[in-house]
Amino acid sequence: MVILQGNITVSEDNVITTPEVTREATDCLGQTMFTHMKNNKDKIAQIDANTGQKDTYRELLQRCIRTALHMTDKNITKDHIVTLCTTNHLNSVVPFIATQFIGARVASLDPSFSQKEMSYLLKQVRPKILFVIPEVATTIENILKEMDLDSEIVIFGTTNNYTKFSDFLRPHDNENQFKPIKIENLFDTAIIYFSSGTSGLPKGICINHYAFITQVLTTTHTENPDYQHMASQAIRVSFPLTMLAYTSLYWVSAGALLLSSIIDGYCRLICSEFDGAKIWNFFEKYKPVGVLLTPVQAIEMLAKKPDRNFDVNSILSIVIMGSGISKEYALKLKQEFPKADFVRPYGQTEVSGGLTVFRANDVLHRSLMQKEERIESVGLPIRGMSYKVVDCETNKNLGPNQKGELRVKSKYIMNGYYNVDSSASFDEDGWLKTGDVVYYDEDYCFYVVDRIKESFKYQGWFIAPATLENELLNHPAVLQAVVIGIPKDDGHHPMGLVVLKENVDASAEEIEKFVEERVPERQRLRAGVKILKSLPLTVTGKIKRVEVKKMILGENNE
Repeated sequence: MVILQGNITVSEDNVITTPEVTREATDCLGQTMFTHMKNNKDKIAQIDANTGQKDTYRELLQRCIRTALHMTDKNITKDHIVTLCTTNHLNSVVPFIATQFIGARVASLDPSFSQKEMSYLLKQVRPKILFVIPEVATTIENILKEMDLDSEIVIFGTTNNYTKFSDFLRPHDNENQFKPIKIENLFDTAIIYFSSGTSGLPKGICINHYAFITQVLTTTHTENPDYQHMASQAIRVSFPLTMLAYTSLYWVSAGALLLSSIIDGYCRLICSEFDGAKIWNFFEKYKPVGVLLTPVQAIEMLAKKPDRNFDVNSILSIVIMGSGISKEYALKLKQEFPKADFVRPYGQTEVSGGLTVFRANDVLHRSLMQKEERIESVGLPIRGMSYKVVDCETNKNLGPNQKGELRVKSKYIMNGYYNVDSSASFDEDGWLKTGDVVYYDEDYCFYVVDRIKESFKYQGWFIAPATLENELLNHPAVLQAVVIGIPKDDGHHPMGLVVLKENVDASAEEIEKFVEERVPERQRLRAGVKILKSLPLTVTGKIKRVEVKKMILGENNE
């Protein structure tokens, strides 16, 4: 075993191992949040960016306790699943936290989903109760009727047809004596996050208490030397240490940010909708020290900056999540935010969060990561994980600067997929197959190249080619169809490649319009449709996707 920089070790067969974690979960998620919310009771927990309304941890905790007690009165137990489908507001996290207080499991949806998408996901988890915004209530009611599921729908806001969330905030006789349920086995599932599997169909990823909490403790600010610098900066601008993010609780990043803020007692600046022009006013008004954005949000923010100077000196960290961003835009961000570190972490829901990290005030990390040639790196390995990069054809372990699939081992890895066999996600030695093509350099800085899986991302959302291919094949003129992703600044734009039926005519524009009318806006064939005479097929009649990509993107596509 060879000792490397930063105590990272590598074996003779190129297995990279990091040190054990210094902080790990000792209580379940509900107990952890309850304890830290009480400890941080007088600190600001969250601010609504649009209204300026503030919430202390004391006020937030009281609402969570009351909601948990009223849920218990409705016989919701640890055997049930609770679903959230909401934008960000001051009460959106309350059912999430309350569910953990009573030992149940959370499985959230995003309000932008189509009825078809919601139906597919809800049929997997069959929730006992749902907390939703008014805009999706009718859709969810129709889905529950289709499922013959008598689940209660609770509305954030006013309603005449459903239960009002305000009913859960009424005082309760037992609130002063309340204690969260203790989960004895920390490896029991706490949260179910949905993601795309290798088939491209969404699956419920079961994340346990230990993995989720320890991941946050490993990558959270107090574990990071830069935290104290951020805290002193917040004092300088006379504002609580504040982080700005837009992601809904459907995403693991939103859950991790929530838990991190509770543990460390900092403030989340929340906003229901992203506006690339308005965010610059938030920078000046609220003085956040960190900003978490998707690539498309960052690009829109730069494009819509109003024509005047803004004070952005409070911002010490710009974090780009979900997918990669081009070097061009990374350099523009560094130019606009000269005091901020540009961070592009890499992770997967299947490992409960991060796979790599950048620590701004760690001398080694900074010396490695601040070089311009490493601006496209996603960082260094995190504590408590083992890594290997494997040749996709031979399964041989690869060394530095060799591209292959990343596989990992850790206590952070999911319990599996909810009610679905997950064995195909692991190799014969028990390593999780990430499905990502990566490489690392001589200093063990990692770079993400591509995805092995057929699915790809647009604006941080997974696009399943199979879904779009089925829609293409529904067109009366289409005989064969395949969908690939065309790399763009905001992810991959889907392109449909079709072969028409003999003696049947249709234009590319007509076929594109046909699909557009049948899929959510984010799944549109933004790269258009190409009509081909034939597609390369295997002897069993399957389309050779690799050959199709080479044909469209060129021989250098890897």
